[in-house]
Amino acid sequence: MIEWLRRVKPSRPFLRFEGRVWTYGETVEEAERRAKDDVSFVKPRLDPDSVFQVLAGLAGAGLIVAPPRGAFGVTSDSDLLVFTSGSTGEPKGVRLTMANLEAASEASARHLGHGADDDWLLAMPLHHVGGLSIIVRQAFTGGSVTMLPGFDVESFADAMSGAVTMVSVVPTMLRRLIDRGPFADLRAVLVGGGPIPDGLLEDAVEAGLPVLPTYGLTETFGQVATLRPGSPVERKAHPLPGIDLRIESDGRIAVSGAQVSPGYWGQPDRDDPWFVTNDLGVLDDEGAVRVLGRADTIIVTGGENVSPEPVEAVVTECPGVEEALVLGVPDDEWGQVVVCVYRGEASEAVVADWVGARVAGHAVPKRWARVESIPRTAIGKPDRVAAARLL
Repeated sequence: MIEWLRRVKPSRPFLRFEGRVWTYGETVEEAERRAKDDVSFVKPRLDPDSVFQVLAGLAGAGLIVAPPRGAFGVTSDSDLLVFTSGSTGEPKGVRLTMANLEAASEASARHLGHGADDDWLLAMPLHHVGGLSIIVRQAFTGGSVTMLPGFDVESFADAMSGAVTMVSVVPTMLRRLIDRGPFADLRAVLVGGGPIPDGLLEDAVEAGLPVLPTYGLTETFGQVATLRPGSPVERKAHPLPGIDLRIESDGRIAVSGAQVSPGYWGQPDRDDPWFVTNDLGVLDDEGAVRVLGRADTIIVTGGENVSPEPVEAVVTECPGVEEALVLGVPDDEWGQVVVCVYRGEASEAVVADWVGARVAGHAVPKRWARVESIPRTAIGKPDRVAAARLL
């Protein structure tokens, strides 16, 4: 990692934060000072000290990044150990190598065309690959990072209107930003981390945002497929250079390439070059992938399978509903029953009638809960585990 930073002219900016700029030369000094320690175990915050500690860990004996709920006592001999979001279960520790990180960074640069003149806006947490990958890919290409202490719609929109050229957001962030433009200098807005609601991309295009749906995993250090720049905007993503995709017989997406992690913490290396994900998807004639949902969120109720994402889309189309999360909870008679947590002004009776007229009977939620906010993970994904606790 230090070698990557040393390739860049020391006076060039690497990190901007709250009015201060750290050059590549200053960043090398900070990272080298911290890299003398053994394995770095950090629970990083969005601040410069955390960025330098991350770079130091990757330049030294290794880096273990703790999730918000902690993973203290974990040891690892990998270059990087980072945990999955845990939105559908317990977080898993993913072992990554510097070769994985370099392959991911090179593939992103080739696919999107970003380089030393690009400034990437960062407000995603550094304990997740969504945030970590921005730091790493900019160090690889010689670009710069503008970092915020967290996502605040006004400060994020102000930064988007400034010198930044690249942005990564989840769908809920994008929805709140659409009316905050114009954003004249943006080259790409990557949208990923969860299902994209119907109409959101179209609204973003109308607002002048260069949105690119993207699909990635912790196990691949981020994006493996992103809509090719210049393509008509659709809810699909083209595989990055060096990535192969296929669909398994059960509909799950499988990924192969140099980005793929060798395995999970506490488990041996995989001996199959294909990593089979828990995401369901389809490939079109040009090899682009469209993600349909999660295999591990399928609800089995009375012998019928219910995919929650299409039901959620119908619920959010109901007037007076802002967001929705559909999941299954255990039931003695049915095995699971379909339930829905939603945010909005519409009454439960109105939403139930709306959905009942538009989806198959077995897929209509049997229970409804109107809430002030949908539980989310730190990166903004809907937290199905936490939502189940509400019910």
